Amino acid sequence: MRIKAYILACDASWIEDSVLSYYDIVEEIVVSYDEKGVGWSGVPIPVEECLTRLKAIDRDGKMRYLPGHFARLDHNPLDNDTYQRQTALAEAGKDADWVLEIDTDEILPRPERLVELLKYADQQDIGVVEWPMRIFFRRLGDGRFLEVCAGDKTDCFEYPGPVACRPGVQLTNARRAAGPYIRPCVKNDRNSLQVNRPAEEREHRVDFCESGDAILHFSWARTPEQIRNKIASWGHNDGLKTWFYYYAVWKPSPFSWHWLRDFHPGARGVWPALKTASNLALPHTVI
Repeated sequence: MRIKAYILACDASWIEDSVLSYYDIVEEIVVSYDEKGVGWSGVPIPVEECLTRLKAIDRDGKMRYLPGHFARLDHNPLDNDTYQRQTALAEAGKDADWVLEIDTDEILPRPERLVELLKYADQQDIGVVEWPMRIFFRRLGDGRFLEVCAGDKTDCFEYPGPVACRPGVQLTNARRAAGPYIRPCVKNDRNSLQVNRPAEEREHRVDFCESGDAILHFSWARTPEQIRNKIASWGHNDGLKTWFYYYAVWKPSPFSWHWLRDFHPGARGVWPALKTASNLALPHTVI
């Protein structure tokens, strides 16, 4: 089974830890980036920093760089996000059986488990695979992270979309894809909204993962400056509503996190509460 990957060189915050977490299981990584160094909304993003840091860790020469023009200002940022991903997927899909689409703020602790599921997906003839994620919301001054959890402080996971697909799959909304997909749930997960809902018609749900298999997702776990830059260029930016969320919810969270409930910026029931998490081994990260 030939596995490749694509990444978008838009965000440097967690890029080393992310890529190195699955580097050994892929043959090639297509690095897609905007040739003008701007994001989907046309604002500057740290493309050169991303490329420099990627080249420093590419010990086996697996990365291939793919410049393009993705800030199409006559399209909305989310359409540009999807377009860039589709372009990268088409390139990475050449001579591949599967393409990983793991964002650079996501770390895969046990890549061998994902490989097992890809083999299962082949047996089921399903071309899109999701994976559970642990969501980290903020880093406190003492180094601990705030992690999304259930209201009773037990584990809670999110299933935000595909992390691998076969070449030729049509992406519909960022990395979401059309057609049947496998949702591998964490065994005994009874807290997460997505597994408490009835399965969709195209969803193949299976109890497969242990909690330690879940991707570590650091989308909001950054410095204030990094968050502001991300919001300015983000495909999911909802204008003033997103900026209000930053100032009213995210920024004061080191003091208010004990009382935050159902606080996801765009969906009800996904993020019930927060707890502190520690002992995360992230040796390559600069933040």
